[in-house]
Amino acid sequence: MNERPVSVRVLQIAVALTAVFNLLALLVLLRGTPIIFTAFMFVGQPLLVVTLILLVGAVLADLRAKQLL
Repeated sequence: MNERPVSVRVLQIAVALTAVFNLLALLVLLRGTPIIFTAFMFVGQPLLVVTLILLVGAVLADLRAKQLL
């Protein structure tokens, strides 16, 4: 099978987590019930933080691989 580099997989995971975050944010926007808002605060916000960490890590790894950093 076609083996993808680790950085591509990390970026795909980051995109998927961002999509989940955006869906939760859309739910909060459309139906702002306390349960949905609580789920957004306890699940959505950490997803965004994890996504940003994955993105920065992938960018730094790519820069190091190309010896630009």
